[in-house]
Amino acid sequence: MEEVEHEKAGKIVRGLSLYLLSGAAAFSLEVIVYADKGWRQGLAWWLTRFLGIGIWLIAPYAGMSALVVKLKHTLRQQVVLLFGSLGIVVFGISILFEGFFVHSDPRSWILYVLIPLYQWIAVAGAAALRYAIGRQQK
Repeated sequence: MEEVEHEKAGKIVRGLSLYLLSGAAAFSLEVIVYADKGWRQGLAWWLTRFLGIGIWLIAPYAGMSALVVKLKHTLRQQVVLLFGSLGIVVFGISILFEGFFVHSDPRSWILYVLIPLYQWIAVAGAAALRYAIGRQQK
């Protein structure tokens, strides 16, 4: 009975992680469209700038999602990945919101480059912590 409860809790935690990550990816893409006024741009903008920056911005979310989905986890490891996902999402959304909506500046484009770099470091940290927790339980 307890194993069934752990399995249900694991599915809930995994689902929360994936909802957070997919929502943040969608927000990141919306920021690109808002910042460059994508609704006024032509097809060339959508195929070059939007796709290029968009793939770079959502790559950490996709990497964390793959980590959550592809590997088999214990409940503790899934909770670690949930908090890792939460940290990555809060960091990305808050910095993008601050840079493009609150204090709009022509130099805010640098956020497109820096945010994913820091997020990849956080993904690596979450993966390492997940691995360390798995080793402790054995």
